[in-house]
Amino acid sequence: MFIIILVLLTLISISQIFSIPPFAEDIFYIYKSGYFSELEKEFDIIKDSFINIKMMSKAVYAWIFLQDISKKHEIDIRVYNRRGNEVFAPGEETVEENERVIRLLNTSNPDIISEAKGEKYYSAIPILIERRCRFCHTINNKSNIVGVMTFEREYNPYIYYSSERVILFALISTALSIILYFVVRWDPEKRIKRLFND
Repeated sequence: MFIIILVLLTLISISQIFSIPPFAEDIFYIYKSGYFSELEKEFDIIKDSFINIKMMSKAVYAWIFLQDISKKHEIDIRVYNRRGNEVFAPGEETVEENERVIRLLNTSNPDIISEAKGEKYYSAIPILIERRCRFCHTINNKSNIVGVMTFEREYNPYIYYSSERVILFALISTALSIILYFVVRWDPEKRIKRLFND
């Protein structure tokens, strides 16, 4: 029974080296690829740049920056205020229900929310108020969230099935194969016979 379980686990592990189901969105919450972490870093850099431009110069320049980045890199970028309304220009907002944004605004310990669906990668990043922000923004809630930025872009599934995934499952397959080899060769009856013969 133990050998059968090991064989099945080894076969599953070997199969995951190749581009077959389950795909990225299926195992995202079990195993998050470094590729997705790099996408989140990209989003975080855009968020920081937006905030700095907004603070260092005219606020309208920050939205122009987002529009340029959005077009050039094909990223859907949206800005939400602390009420959960989308802000599409300084002082201009629209009421739009976004469950993920509302959930993030209402949490006591805000952190990035990400998910992979199909060939799209989505992230909602909270904007936490800093001391320098208090010149324009006053906020007294416990989470200190002044707003949320959301990012959605296509990700390349071929990059996901790159050396990172291959190396990971190759190591797991090798370890399982070694264990299977020793289990198959293990013969407790032979050792017991030797004890009685001696």
